[in-house]
Amino acid sequence: MQLTLVVPDLLDWSPSALAAAGARAPTLTRVLASADGATLEHDGPTAVLCTELGIAKQRDWPMAPWLARAAGLDPGSGYWLCAEPTNLLPDRDELRLTAIVHDLSPSEADALLGTLNAHFAEDGVCFTAPAPNRWFAQIRSVPELTTHPPSVAIGKTVLAFQPDGPDAGRWRRWQNEMQMLLFEHPVNLAREARGSTPVNSVWLWGGGQLIAPSDRAGQVLVLTADELVRELALAVGAVVESLPAALEVSTRAPSTLVWPAALGAPDAPVALKRVAALEREWMVPASRALVNGAFTHLALVIAGRALAARFEARKSSLITRLRQRLRPPQLSALLAVCTE
Repeated sequence: MQLTLVVPDLLDWSPSALAAAGARAPTLTRVLASADGATLEHDGPTAVLCTELGIAKQRDWPMAPWLARAAGLDPGSGYWLCAEPTNLLPDRDELRLTAIVHDLSPSEADALLGTLNAHFAEDGVCFTAPAPNRWFAQIRSVPELTTHPPSVAIGKTVLAFQPDGPDAGRWRRWQNEMQMLLFEHPVNLAREARGSTPVNSVWLWGGGQLIAPSDRAGQVLVLTADELVRELALAVGAVVESLPAALEVSTRAPSTLVWPAALGAPDAPVALKRVAALEREWMVPASRALVNGAFTHLALVIAGRALAARFEARKSSLITRLRQRLRPPQLSALLAVCTE
């Protein structure tokens, strides 16, 4: 029995915020300190999720065809990209990604997509939306392109997060054309007039083709409060259940993936309460389960928006426990080495 527990957001917290978190999560700190260092995943939570579900990396981590399938579309053998309706604002000489727009009506989405499809039809790009706020782009040919999920760029200037690869120049040009098409679109003028966030750009990411996952997908029990994690896991055939109130050792699958809801920014009023709940409801029982042999393997994934650190926990020896009592480990110091 294997358990992988993901702790979202924590890797992005400042040292002072981590010090406050560590005071509320001594078991988490102790288990991380017992591991033999961390393995870094530079593609962040997206790579962690795909790997856990047996989805192989193509040039990109191919989230789009699986999420399209989860939304009721047939990806076939085509190449798909997630196409998030977003808002950009000027920031000196650059543009800053301020929001992913989630409140479009069906008629607004249809109008915006109609404009995009009319313009890009000859280029072999077809936009579709199984729901007003879930957009995809299907591409006639397979581009050599590497993208970034929008979560890594929220609040930042977008230049460093543009698509990369041999075909990136064409896609960057197309994204500029999308912005020009949408800038003064009647839908956006109406949204601005009533104080709603306009959709003045499309963020493309997660490209790939639908290729069957490894056998690992059917061996994973996914417990999550994250809707995207849930959709992807269901699409690949994993067993998916809502996050229970606390850890329960299950024999329904050889491997269990626990993906709680985001902790959020450390200055959010509930952030430290969520850390304390994670400690009480998950870390303490997980540590006990490792000691008594209910789990043969415990992995902790401490995630940020763009980076994730995987710690393989092991049973602490008596000497290690004594050392930790004399000199308690510090969460900020354990995670600092991951971001240096």
